[in-house]
Amino acid sequence: MSSQTHLAFASTAVGVTSVIIVLTPSPEPGEVMVKVAYSAVIPLDTYMADYGRHIHGEYPVVLDFNLSGVVEAMGDKVCAFATAGSRGKGLQEHAIIQSSLCQGAVLIRLAQLPDDCSLEAAARIPDNFITVFYTLFDCLELPPPTFPIFAPPPHAETPIFVYDAGATSGQYAVQLLALARYKQVIATASPRHYSYVKSLGAAHIVDYSTEDMAEKILLAAGEGIQFVLDCISAEGTLKSISSIVSPDGAVAMLLPVTEGSRHVAGKDNPFPDSVKLVGVRMLLHQQNEYLRDNLMQKILPRLLEEDIIQPNRIRLFDRRSLQDRYQEALSVVRNGQVDGEKVIVKVASM
Repeated sequence: MSSQTHLAFASTAVGVTSVIIVLTPSPEPGEVMVKVAYSAVIPLDTYMADYGRHIHGEYPVVLDFNLSGVVEAMGDKVCAFATAGSRGKGLQEHAIIQSSLCQGAVLIRLAQLPDDCSLEAAARIPDNFITVFYTLFDCLELPPPTFPIFAPPPHAETPIFVYDAGATSGQYAVQLLALARYKQVIATASPRHYSYVKSLGAAHIVDYSTEDMAEKILLAAGEGIQFVLDCISAEGTLKSISSIVSPDGAVAMLLPVTEGSRHVAGKDNPFPDSVKLVGVRMLLHQQNEYLRDNLMQKILPRLLEEDIIQPNRIRLFDRRSLQDRYQEALSVVRNGQVDGEKVIVKVASM
């Protein structure tokens, strides 16, 4: 194959995905070319592939927002998160990544990896880490931590509730809150995840399948919950949360809201007007100047370098053809056949 083209996995029409050959663009000033090793398939990829969301009819569109690989000109290991277009997306052999900050809209964020962080492990980090950090320290208005933490934050003793801390996003939420020295992190999880969630820093864990879940949460909190992060964002979870949140509390829900297998607009809002309800859209984190300029470039590399954050477990697809493993990974995410693990696709050998 010509060095000026490469393979990519793309959505070519609503409901249609396949491996295609695309032109390999040259990096512009401030950009680098990354040879992609691994990529993580996330629910947003399925929304784009199945329903054409965020595509606006402009096909083909390369899928996946997370990637890890090697900067071709320098050999540095990196992970990155892309927010628009196809040039920097993960499900392709070569991606163009912005290496320096520019004035105005910044589409891609890159983090250099420590030597002992594998590329396989790195691909699972960016989207959940960014989403949770943005949710906690922007949407819920908790003060952004500067690591290491030398003094407890203002709400250190305030109960903070994470619905489904066994989910990939929930795992990061518990860790970041614990690292930021919040001492009353209350979480739900399935019993098989209890010990792991406890090790991440949760003070109290409740089985979300029990009928008396709300009572147990309120007993642990001693009062109504002031801050809530819903990692599932289904109409059922929001209804449950409405029974435990304080009248002046804040609830962040990771969009979209679901009802069964359908995406809904959350038409049945169970919260009083006094509760601050925030719908979190992952791609909006770049509107926060501090997070835009520091999260991937400084905060994440430091946490990885000091080995104080635990990435999610992975489910690796690295066999058969590119087409087969991409399609299989997409199907697994689409059908919800994951449990606290990140779906990783091997793109190329390094």
